[in-house]
Amino acid sequence: MARMNEHTMSRRNFVAASGLVAGTVALSAAASGASAAEKSAAGDASAAADAKASGKTTVGYDGTGVMPWLGEKPAITDADVEETLDCDVLVIGLGAAGVPAARAAAEAGAKVVAFEASSHLNSVSSDMAILGGETQAKWGRGDGYMDKKAIVNMHMGECSHHCSYDIIKRWADDSGATLDWFIKPSTDLYICSESYEDVPEDKQANYLYPYFLPMPEHYDYTKEDMPCYPTSVGFSSLLTVEKQNLQVAIDAGADIRYSTKGVELIQDADGSVIGAYGQAAGSDKYIKVNAKGVVIATGDYLMNEDMMKYFAPECIENGIKTLSVDLDDDGNYTNVGDGHKMGAWAGAAIEQWHAPMIHHMGGGAGADGRGVIGNNGYLWLNLDGERFMNEDIAGQQLENQVERQRERKAYQFFDASWPEQLEYFPAAHGVACYYRDEPLPDYTASGLKINVRTPEDIQSAVDDGRCLKADTIDELLAQIDGMDVETAKASIEHYNELCEAGEDTDFFKSSQRLFALKNPPFYAAECGCALTLANLGGLESDADCHVYSTDRTIIKGLYVCGAPQGGRFNVQYPISLKGLSCAMCTTFGKIAGENAAAGK
Repeated sequence: MARMNEHTMSRRNFVAASGLVAGTVALSAAASGASAAEKSAAGDASAAADAKASGKTTVGYDGTGVMPWLGEKPAITDADVEETLDCDVLVIGLGAAGVPAARAAAEAGAKVVAFEASSHLNSVSSDMAILGGETQAKWGRGDGYMDKKAIVNMHMGECSHHCSYDIIKRWADDSGATLDWFIKPSTDLYICSESYEDVPEDKQANYLYPYFLPMPEHYDYTKEDMPCYPTSVGFSSLLTVEKQNLQVAIDAGADIRYSTKGVELIQDADGSVIGAYGQAAGSDKYIKVNAKGVVIATGDYLMNEDMMKYFAPECIENGIKTLSVDLDDDGNYTNVGDGHKMGAWAGAAIEQWHAPMIHHMGGGAGADGRGVIGNNGYLWLNLDGERFMNEDIAGQQLENQVERQRERKAYQFFDASWPEQLEYFPAAHGVACYYRDEPLPDYTASGLKINVRTPEDIQSAVDDGRCLKADTIDELLAQIDGMDVETAKASIEHYNELCEAGEDTDFFKSSQRLFALKNPPFYAAECGCALTLANLGGLESDADCHVYSTDRTIIKGLYVCGAPQGGRFNVQYPISLKGLSCAMCTTFGKIAGENAAAGK
């Protein structure tokens, strides 16, 4: 069972916390950047030391260059080694990036060893944002379908131009061919003709589908202020396809070591990486691997609270809970920044701006990640009864706005006309934009369910308390604890007037999504802070997966891909490209494996 603390939760507890306000954690900030004179008081120094020792600080860089999360580099000697292996490429971490790295290296003729801290593959995603390629061409979305320049520039802008243009452009150029390569070992993979095709019974366990095909009639991403590009594909079981990819490496002779974590990189006198030490679960000895190239693909550091305090203190200060299922056999989290530490001990630079992934999926999100009515841009009011934003924004930005409100809470309002309104909302991540009278088939992939709502979905949310329902606005508002009812009534009346006029002069929301609250029954879903699903930021690298040292020179023999690779996401995780991180993991995993095998 996963370990729990006030910032963590398991999937089992997702229902209770997803979309609801997490308890705010009072954490004091340690003093930073003060002069010696300012720190002269013994009491102040003692308090600061106590705060640091207890882990209460949320301060990141303090001017000293010290990274309090890093710890001491292990002092491993030959006497500590119980096994020695020789290979061409060592891959540390087997997930969305490590698996393609192992396969690519093995296919290139390299002798491969791979470590994975868990006793199994880790697969926590299902979607990929892909540009072009033969697979996308089956759906009319092949090469030339999308404007790469617009997409790359959009991503750069959403990340405040902190990320690497070369890395983003490389994904745009290579992702289509990478997807084609990635699915080749999956001879049983069924490719759907559209998003909600009736999949044959013998194909329901393993299929690939396009998102938003056909596109909802009223959605034109070229006319949106915050477009969600029609680039994405989804797997009913990405884990199945990953296993089939890894089998290619195994068949080529790869030595896969599960329940074995990477501990420390080995360097020669010039600083080049020539191998690494690993440690099997339950052993106090180490495995020494001599390798021509080492690929770090160890995932993010979401479950390392010290690293979160350092790189994303706002998540701690806002009491944002985390969700992770990356566990070893003892229930310990494996996404704790091991790769980041190994890189830093070897002199690698870690990028400055990291990106929390906090997708707001709308009010009352359940265990399946679906908000009651999605994160749709209906009317949202805070506890003061005030409208506070243009609601027609993506889930990541919705989260940012909710965090600004009193108690970090708001309510999303809609009425009985929701079935005919859904088709006017954007075809985007977390948005309910398809209506169905009947539930989807049981085999339907979870990603496809996110964009569909049925009457049964809404009624279930009401029945289990995730959604409030009433025949009048007064009765609805009376059910909301802490709501300023009179101000809320005035806000709703004013909003209805804007809707009737067809123009939002307050926040400039698109007129096609201005829906008045006038047809009973009326509904309200509580919207607190969502969950942090990852915190992305890593070793500074280039588009060939080389790692830079702190003096901006390449560390020979070291490669990085996946969540530990810097230059992909900064400040926040944009969701104009659904499944972009997983697509980058696969794309750069392949690149890292190929380059490590070639020694270039």
